[in-house]
Amino acid sequence: TKNGLIMSLRKYYSRCPEANSAHYSVYDTHPTTFVVQASCLDTEFTAFLHRFQEIGSHVFLREKIPAKHCEENVWLIKPCAQNQGKGIEIFRNDLPEMKKFLLSKPPFTQWIVQKYIERPILYKERKFDIRMWTLITWKKEFYYYKHGYIRTSSDKYTLDSRLNYVHLTNNCLQKYGQNYGQFEDGNTLGFATFVKYL
Repeated sequence: TKNGLIMSLRKYYSRCPEANSAHYSVYDTHPTTFVVQASCLDTEFTAFLHRFQEIGSHVFLREKIPAKHCEENVWLIKPCAQNQGKGIEIFRNDLPEMKKFLLSKPPFTQWIVQKYIERPILYKERKFDIRMWTLITWKKEFYYYKHGYIRTSSDKYTLDSRLNYVHLTNNCLQKYGQNYGQFEDGNTLGFATFVKYL
């Protein structure tokens, strides 16, 4: 689950001696994220408010590369209990609208509030994500299938765009876009093609 992932990563980094000695946190490799409950101003929501206001005031002490995702204070909210890009909303430095959105949801449902990466790495001027299969055993052994793939968006990336086809790479969303499949068959490509591009 989305909330399970972020909670597990937080716990791992807080208990990892190497990370602690290097002052390395989960948010050095993962966007700043909070797991909040709708209609509930709990400690997690309070922590989000504080971080939102800091970034809005251009205080980037926690971000090693603030230019990558802090200049416009853009955030996204997504439901913990859904997938395939359903229910994701993007907010541009608009705390009142974010509060209104969360207050409109069923009480105590969980939502991910996450800092949007404003200047992502792009593939031919479009956003992408990496899909690969991994297995982690209880002994902390990691296995992965080397033939993963890249999912691309259908439209050129610009932070100003309000179209989800620009910002979200979920195939369930992209397949309804006007430019779906125009650049890659099914908006996907293999690792080898991606590595060659890099």
